[in-house]
Amino acid sequence: MKNKKYFAMLALVLVSACKKGDVLYTSPNDPLNVTPAVLLTALEVNTIQNTEGDLARVSSILCEQMAGATGQYQALQNYNLQTSDYNNHWVGLYAGTMQNAKIMIDKYQATDPYYAGIAQVIMAINLGITTDLWGDVPYSQAFGGQKGVFVAPYDTQQQVIASIQSLLDQGIANFAKAQTANVEVPAGDDLYYGGDVAKWTKAAWTLKARYANRVSLKDPQSAANVLTYLAKGITSADDNLVNPHPAVSNAQNQWGAYQNQRAGNMVANSVFVDALKQNNDPRLPFYFSIDTHEKPEYSGADIKQEIVDADASVIGSYFDVASNYPLVTSYEASFLAAEAKIRLNAGDPTALADLNAGIVGSIVYVTKPDLSKVTVVPPTHYTAANLTNIMTEKWKAMFGQIEAYSDVRRTGIPAMVIRPASAGAISTTIPKRLPTPDIESQSNPDAKYIALDVPVWWGTK
Repeated sequence: MKNKKYFAMLALVLVSACKKGDVLYTSPNDPLNVTPAVLLTALEVNTIQNTEGDLARVSSILCEQMAGATGQYQALQNYNLQTSDYNNHWVGLYAGTMQNAKIMIDKYQATDPYYAGIAQVIMAINLGITTDLWGDVPYSQAFGGQKGVFVAPYDTQQQVIASIQSLLDQGIANFAKAQTANVEVPAGDDLYYGGDVAKWTKAAWTLKARYANRVSLKDPQSAANVLTYLAKGITSADDNLVNPHPAVSNAQNQWGAYQNQRAGNMVANSVFVDALKQNNDPRLPFYFSIDTHEKPEYSGADIKQEIVDADASVIGSYFDVASNYPLVTSYEASFLAAEAKIRLNAGDPTALADLNAGIVGSIVYVTKPDLSKVTVVPPTHYTAANLTNIMTEKWKAMFGQIEAYSDVRRTGIPAMVIRPASAGAISTTIPKRLPTPDIESQSNPDAKYIALDVPVWWGTK
């Protein structure tokens, strides 16, 4: 992010959240003296960083959409994840975002429920990222720094997901209140929806569906819940929740910015490129770009080889620096509906329409659509829906998002290719979680190391 306005707000909140003692407080009993508008924009800027930054790139490599060729991602491709690698991410999620979301909820719940509701959804998004990648994490007794409590026990992942659902319920309830119940209402300070609480409500219901689906292997009621929540959620691309990257600002899409700054560190994975080529997928020339000086055709790196081909295709126009980044979309909702229907009834014929709606919705989102270059896949792309084609197509559609890594770990679809020891891999298993960061294990006695081949609670793969 290079937008000066955003960074000034972000710096204000980050500095305030991290300092201790008299430097922080004007009164030992008061939270930060910061307006809800300033705090909201800073929360959303940090959420952009958390959702589309390095954690998304790491996830994309671990679910074999991308491959780590050189630099910082070479070790990752060999499954060599260091605890020191994730300190900044942990601080960004907790001190930079969730701590301030908690302040906003507590301070403005009574006077500005729309602001509190947005903060609750933002908290749910960031807490979801944290538990998806680390499993059990601190939450219910976290954020005690205002009271001088800097150690928090870990909640189980099951408890954390229940907390996510509760946060979303609270946000929905706040959005349902009359505008007159607010002293101030969000507008341009809300980078996502411009203060439109009807759209925030739909996003919250779709997130509830996402996390109901997340526990599909643990809760037999989850599939029915998914469909109930989706009925109130996002059904149109006009309501998609996306990280905004307008061309008029320097708030760059971080995939595109990374590619511009560190070309060759991360390239397309042959597993993903080959899957797209099988059906002449029209998203291929948007997802990736060809380096015509090296290879005139779209290609992916073969991670079974010791040398990961740094000349394979790289990030394309879909994630250029001015492109918005999808967080919660109508096409994700279609895939969620298709999976839920198949889990309830493997022969449900209506799941096919949802599957194809997910495919077409993704293609339209990615291509925008430029029909001079592509033809949208017709609804007859598949003639029947099953878990394999639903999850494979969702993996293609959720390119570059942490969701794809979560789905692969939850369902084992599509099957991943293991990088062999002969090529440099230090493990025979693709990591199923991220390691507890040093900054957490050194300061919290409740933190513990869990082997990276141990699935998180909701995952079996």
